[in-house]
Amino acid sequence: MRDPRTLIPVLLGIALAVVVVRSGVGQASWEVGYDLSVYRDGARDLLAGRDLYGRETYRGHWFVYPPFAAILFVPLLLLPAAVDLVLWDAVLVAVATWGCWRVLRSVAGPGWWLGTGIAFVLLSDPFREALVLGQISPLVVLGLVLGCLYGGRGGALLAALSGAVKVTPALVIASLLNRRARGWFALPVVVVGAVVTLLGALVAPRSAVSYFGGLLWDPDRVAEPRTTTNNSLAGAFAHAGTSSSLASALGVVCAVPLLVLVVVVARRCDWLDRSARLRFGLLVSVVTCLVSPVTWSHHALAAPIAVVVLLAGRRHGPLLVLAGLPWLLPVLHWGPVLAQTRPLSLLVLVVLLSARPSRTARAPRSELDGAAREV
Repeated sequence: MRDPRTLIPVLLGIALAVVVVRSGVGQASWEVGYDLSVYRDGARDLLAGRDLYGRETYRGHWFVYPPFAAILFVPLLLLPAAVDLVLWDAVLVAVATWGCWRVLRSVAGPGWWLGTGIAFVLLSDPFREALVLGQISPLVVLGLVLGCLYGGRGGALLAALSGAVKVTPALVIASLLNRRARGWFALPVVVVGAVVTLLGALVAPRSAVSYFGGLLWDPDRVAEPRTTTNNSLAGAFAHAGTSSSLASALGVVCAVPLLVLVVVVARRCDWLDRSARLRFGLLVSVVTCLVSPVTWSHHALAAPIAVVVLLAGRRHGPLLVLAGLPWLLPVLHWGPVLAQTRPLSLLVLVVLLSARPSRTARAPRSELDGAAREV
């Protein structure tokens, strides 16, 4: 990233994102470091042998990650909470910048476009919200997307860890249906995910039983669908005026064709083409946002990344600009009507990501990963 045409927009994007976050624009309902404090409490309960899911915050939230995630959060207790947040946000900025560079560099060359694309992602509401809250979601999303982009066993490790930390990215195992991906990527994802999940269960067996035996399937521990900041299909139906129970039921019904679509795309994906693998990873992440009962803004970092990736194909430009705008502005804080624009944006991205790319948009075979050519 030494090209000034790339570096300058990125640095400006980072600076502007920090200014917006520090100014508090559009984030009146956010509390600085709130989610990071929940992670610290989960790690503290793990070390004390307490139930990971018995502590309720004063705002009515719980620790909602598998036991394995609590193990990863233990190092947070080595430093004061204020220091943790500074370091955590520094890691988020560094990883997001590097990860987006890797993703966007795979679909376009360096220059102003690449730097502007990275800056757009860093300025997006999902990333800004993650910085304020101290969220792990950007790391999970980038782990899944980069895992699919790399496509081999190293990528499988990233994708498996993402699924083990937050469960929903485990939808990537649909790649088992792809013959070329099966032994090289999908099976390692299953094995690594199972091993680290078992590790969490061995460390906190009672919590693992309660989590996988019921809490995982209980969306009420997160929020009601009608919450304005919910971007999922269930949230869209609730914003339209339906009851929470009906919205949840409609969300489940509409999730079925989306999950079938992921299966279809997984089967037909040309796993030797890194652009196809990237689109599949983005599709999985975007679909999980739609089918989850509750999807906060910070869960949806794949949406602005997908907008920039698809714009690199120089097709559907006006449509993609409209789909990207809701993720740049804090529209969810402006009422349930504007909140509908984000589920709609996600649906548009699903359609564009699942469409077969044109031949000119595909990566030349000479640019494919060496390991891929050996499969």
